[in-house]
Amino acid sequence: MAKERILPDYIFESSWEVCNKVGGIYTVLSTRAKTLQGVLKDKVFFIGPDFWVNKDIDSPYFQEDKSLLADWIKNVSDSEQLKLRIGRWDIPGKPI
Repeated sequence: MAKERILPDYIFESSWEVCNKVGGIYTVLSTRAKTLQGVLKDKVFFIGPDFWVNKDIDSPYFQEDKSLLADWIKNVSDSEQLKLRIGRWDIPGKPI
């Protein structure tokens, strides 16, 4: 008898290292992101702080995409007064 494979609807990964390309944790996260994107395409979200200092130059680690989850971003930004940016992490798999 074959076992049924159960997968989550979404995966949310929250970490400082998502936006901070330093050390082994970043390597682990980026490797896991590629693997998870292969299985759960665009249902994997990596969440981290936006601490990119030079706002005049785009971060080499993040590619903002204002069309991704635009309605949700507007709703949260308006109701909670949060400043959010959404896009893709510039690593293999390019997770949201």
